[in-house]
Amino acid sequence: MAKQQLPPALAGDERFALLCGLLAETFDGLDINAMLVYLVDLVKPQLLPVLADQFSLVDEAAWLLAESDDAKRNLIKSSAELHRHKGTPWAIREVIRLLGFGEVVIQEGLNNQIRNGSITRNGTYVHGDPSAWALYRVFLKRVITNDQAALLRRLLLSVAPARCRLVSLDYQEVAIRHNGVARRDGQYNRGSS
Repeated sequence: MAKQQLPPALAGDERFALLCGLLAETFDGLDINAMLVYLVDLVKPQLLPVLADQFSLVDEAAWLLAESDDAKRNLIKSSAELHRHKGTPWAIREVIRLLGFGEVVIQEGLNNQIRNGSITRNGTYVHGDPSAWALYRVFLKRVITNDQAALLRRLLLSVAPARCRLVSLDYQEVAIRHNGVARRDGQYNRGSS
């Protein structure tokens, strides 16, 4: 540690010089490596589950959906902010973004829509059900597998408002290419889960 300099007004007082010496000895004896674990970008990948457990992320579906080390690091760094904003649309968007699924559109309040030409009758809204105000749908801009959809549903149960219920994860606008990558083995479905 650099030698602590006292201001001129205190340098002449022997008591402050002794106090400064004691502080220097104390700080020189501190091992700051224990605090370096919170520099998440520098932690070895093997230690990420330990940090995730400390931030209450291991049992959550978010940790299972974080497939890369970068996604896991971003999730750990943002965990406090996510916990602070749980139950808001922002938290839903942010956790999906952090996991690498990109931007999403959230459609809330699927009932009581006014028939003024702004919506179409294509099955995305519920007519005549007064309890449908709590339903919501998430439109993804990326194709997900059925396994990812199940984990994402589980994650949204803990992140979304408790009063709301997810109707579907929709990614029908994103086409699955017929290039041999996605096979008809039940791993993908037709765009809605």
